[in-house]
Amino acid sequence: MSVEKVANHVYLIDTKPLDVPQLIGVYLVVGEGKAALIDAGTMTGLRNLLTELRPLLSSNNVEELLVVLTHIHLDHGGAAASLLKTLINEGYKGKILVHPRGVKHVINPTKLWMSALRVLGEERANAMGKPEPIDPEYVRSVGDGEIIDLGDVKVKAIYTPGHAPHHVAYLVIPDSVAVTGDALAIHHNGKLHPVTPPPFRADLALASIEKIREERPDIVTVSHYGVLPWRGVEALEKAKSKILRWLNIVENAVREGLTDPHAVFETILKEDPEVAEIIAARENNPIFKGSAKTALRGMLEYVLATRKH
Repeated sequence: MSVEKVANHVYLIDTKPLDVPQLIGVYLVVGEGKAALIDAGTMTGLRNLLTELRPLLSSNNVEELLVVLTHIHLDHGGAAASLLKTLINEGYKGKILVHPRGVKHVINPTKLWMSALRVLGEERANAMGKPEPIDPEYVRSVGDGEIIDLGDVKVKAIYTPGHAPHHVAYLVIPDSVAVTGDALAIHHNGKLHPVTPPPFRADLALASIEKIREERPDIVTVSHYGVLPWRGVEALEKAKSKILRWLNIVENAVREGLTDPHAVFETILKEDPEVAEIIAARENNPIFKGSAKTALRGMLEYVLATRKH
């Protein structure tokens, strides 16, 4: 199923990049004549996203769409400019909203693309697709605590650094749905692993989870993938516990003299058996191939950096 109704105003859309399901989800929040699409996924998922999005906009009489980004990584904001330009050409009004640090990279994604090629490698970057630029008039920053008014529903922006310094989560009011992007974890079939690529900050990530917790959401969602199967605060506690568990495993490994990422990753696989199941389910494609190892590397680099101080 490519579209799932999460709450009264909220839909989960499976963007199916490269036609692979349940890799990248985006969330449509429908108000009165206006809607917010939280994240846009990759360029390679744009065709599928538009196929599912157009009838939802039409049936809900949406005239203006705000593309609201959790962050600018290619699997979240890569298709934002192309999506908005397509819909504007079809008669919709709209803008892209993003953390202030992401504005210039949405307008001109050249540096973002070069960074993706360097960090992800050509295979993974090309599997996501190269983002297009967009005129500055269609992009604006979103503030911490800002309320995005869609009429009978509102979306609150919550700065949540850790996974990335420019990460933003969103709370849908009154539906009490937290759309957390990559602030919490990777999820598959009731199992989690941290989503902690370099330059990960565990201290900030844990503080961000507490910040979301203060909003006391009833429903918690992630980008990869879907609605977490635990209610509200319990879902946040599960994600927090998994970050702390990995942190403890990595700290113990470093104390024992292990600093090689491959060796530490083998330790993670032994001590957290959920990771292997998640890898088997989601890393058999070029988009997320090796992403668990990348997450471990971010955690390891954080531990090594903090030991120096």
